[in-house]
Amino acid sequence: MDEQNRPSQPSKSPEPPYQKPKPQPNMQDMRTLKVAQNLAMVASLAGPVSIFIGGVFLSTAGLVCAIVALYKLNGLAKKNSDFAMAAKRLKRVCITAIVICGIALVLNAISAYLMYPMVLEALESGDYGNLGSNLGTSPDAPKGSSTWG
Repeated sequence: MDEQNRPSQPSKSPEPPYQKPKPQPNMQDMRTLKVAQNLAMVASLAGPVSIFIGGVFLSTAGLVCAIVALYKLNGLAKKNSDFAMAAKRLKRVCITAIVICGIALVLNAISAYLMYPMVLEALESGDYGNLGSNLGTSPDAPKGSSTWG
């Protein structure tokens, strides 16, 4: 048989497996990542600041920001785009911020609960001088009842 009449044989090289095409990043994904990044930054700062200032509301706001950012990042991480890797890295920051803000919220709530009777007594009596006693004054400092003295 000559070469023209010979039946064609199947090729020996295996075909590559079907790969799902990688979705292209769009403006909505970029915007979502930027919003989540800003929320994670706010949460990362709100937790430690609320411990020093003693703000239940600030630690609650930080906790809410971290949870919303984590929700947005979970949606981005499920996609197989270029932003998925950045979203996975930013998720660690959000989880850390959730832990810090949660601890700050618990500590601030305990502090507010313990100080509530003193604040209530000061509001009823009108004597606000006892609220700050012994917080930063030396024992030798003269005690006055007025604001300036």
